[in-house]
Amino acid sequence: MNLSERKWCGWGLKQGPDLLKDKRDSFWNWLRELSGFTELPHTLPVDINSISLNEPTLPSTLISELETKISQGKVTSEPIERIIHARGKSYLDTLALRSGNLPDVPDIVIYPKTKEEVIGVIRWALFNDVAIIPFGGGTSVVGGVNPIKGQNHIGIATLDLREMNRIINIDTKSRIACTESGIEGPHLEKLLQKEGFTLGHYPQSFEFSTLGGWVSARGAGHQSIRYGKAEDWFVGAEIISPPGPWKTEAFPASAGGPQIKDLIPGSEGTLGIMTDIEFRIHPLPQEKYYNAYIFPSFEAGVEASRQLMQTNIPLAMIRLSDAQETFFYTAMQMGGGDPSSLPQFCLMLIGLEGDSPCITAGRQIIEGMFANYQAISLGEGIADQWFKQRFLLPYLRDEMLDYGLGVDTLETATRWSKLLDLHETIHKAIRETIENDPDQKPQFPIVMAHISHAYLDGASLYFTFVFPRSPKDPFQQWHRIKNSASDVIRYHKATISHHHGIGTDHKPWLAGEKSALAYELLRQIKYQIDPKNILNPGKLF
Repeated sequence: MNLSERKWCGWGLKQGPDLLKDKRDSFWNWLRELSGFTELPHTLPVDINSISLNEPTLPSTLISELETKISQGKVTSEPIERIIHARGKSYLDTLALRSGNLPDVPDIVIYPKTKEEVIGVIRWALFNDVAIIPFGGGTSVVGGVNPIKGQNHIGIATLDLREMNRIINIDTKSRIACTESGIEGPHLEKLLQKEGFTLGHYPQSFEFSTLGGWVSARGAGHQSIRYGKAEDWFVGAEIISPPGPWKTEAFPASAGGPQIKDLIPGSEGTLGIMTDIEFRIHPLPQEKYYNAYIFPSFEAGVEASRQLMQTNIPLAMIRLSDAQETFFYTAMQMGGGDPSSLPQFCLMLIGLEGDSPCITAGRQIIEGMFANYQAISLGEGIADQWFKQRFLLPYLRDEMLDYGLGVDTLETATRWSKLLDLHETIHKAIRETIENDPDQKPQFPIVMAHISHAYLDGASLYFTFVFPRSPKDPFQQWHRIKNSASDVIRYHKATISHHHGIGTDHKPWLAGEKSALAYELLRQIKYQIDPKNILNPGKLF
């Protein structure tokens, strides 16, 4: 973890990749035309040294008291630390950082190195009414790490867990590993693969996100069909809460009443700080096979995806782009294209991982099944190219923001029988809201989607939308789009979030997703375990 190499107001490393290469000029000119700009504006972020922060509200005596409890880690109130921990990576977060308008920042940032130090921090915060914001990789895209304090809190401390990154145990017989929660994806996989195993969890944020963050948000990796979402591979954890340290159950299976461990994935740090996490691991696959196919329509691709998920082959991934996304990524490679004559064909990337005989049998089943849908194989080259670039696309968002463009994503999940209708209505809601913007009217709004996680009974839908950013009020512009799409999601009784979590952005719709009684039960659990609401206040509830 070298924070000096990472962008303070954008995604990833300061020296990011060049995705556009020789198509750069033609691509930006194409986006300018679609967005209705005569000339692309230059909307660069402010200089970090020009940002004026409010002074910390925590008394120096309390900070000094805390420092006595952190003998191995560190406590800092340096401005740059407060700024980079002030927001995550959502669209709104990035706008706030780039503008330098940060009314709410943590007073201090704490880097604990041991479980005992976390216990000391929580006891200190509880006694002194200080809000604690758990922070892993800071890659939340729903406001999950934003510093919020309740009316009775005297200050805010962000608890950055990335120094707690040690592996504790690998039980090869049981195929369960245990590591500290702050370990980042590349470090975790390096340690596991050295022993011949993998977690297999590769979200787009993999290079910078942490194990604890994946569990907290109920995250999903690209190969979740084979390796599961966070709640599937999560076994148990040691947790520090205001009443004290505790452990979840960690049995292979149990009929000992409702399992408390099921409350932890998705809790977003509101119930406690995970220090040690146990999770299921898998032997490294003997073989991997990834291929790309073109389907004549999104409907045909959806039906083939459903049939594949209900067939017993070693699937690791199905990624089906709709016609709009297929067109956009083709145009990005070519430097442009005419959206008025949008073709209806759709790109599917499919992956198998496992033993070689199973891979061979799976490929035969896929080839026979896809022939019924008039799907055309494009070979392994395109899939290999996607595989190599799968973590890099977020870098393009920062460049779009530099040129006056907004870009964001949202995701949901529903059953197969409802998926096509939901896809169409969300797409329409986003497109019409962008088209009817009072400040910026694009020539052609870019709204696209893909299926990236699939199940026996349904799948996720992941939308990306690009729009000319409002110079007057980009925050309200985003809220109009987000509210329109989210209202459609709730109307269709789909989930408000498949793997991004709730944070602040989805909180208005969470109660409607639960029954009134279920939501109140969750609130009561939160109150019992954290009566002063010091743990990540303002999230979920």
